[in-house]
Amino acid sequence: MPSAQPQFKLSALRRKNLLLCRIDMWGFVSIMLALLFMFLPITTDTPRSVSVDRPHAYHSTSMPGALREDTMQISVTRDGHVYFRIHRIMLQYLTEEIRQGVRNGAEKRIYLNVDARAKYGDTTAVLDQIRLVGIEKVSLLTE
Repeated sequence: MPSAQPQFKLSALRRKNLLLCRIDMWGFVSIMLALLFMFLPITTDTPRSVSVDRPHAYHSTSMPGALREDTMQISVTRDGHVYFRIHRIMLQYLTEEIRQGVRNGAEKRIYLNVDARAKYGDTTAVLDQIRLVGIEKVSLLTE
């Protein structure tokens, strides 16, 4: 009695393979486009603060008030430039800008954003200007 196995093997060899032997990239492309459109408005936004290298601290406290729009944030860069919010300002005009910010309804707290390599004299000069206005709540921002 002949076996049916040899016929099965021959018919299996004659059949066309219906498997897709290619990489379908449409799933990857659709995910990348979705991510692009989600993060595009974030990347085109203007910066809210001046870029400084903040000092590292082990026991720092989170300060969510520093992210508000009307905060009075003063930045001192390593080359001695002083910025009030995002605008560069001369040191002698700093007191008037702080007074105007308080008049416009900002919180009576200064967030001081000092570069880790800034000179100590530049920082104390800014602190002296803040004391002239009469604001005693000064928070130093760290990483």
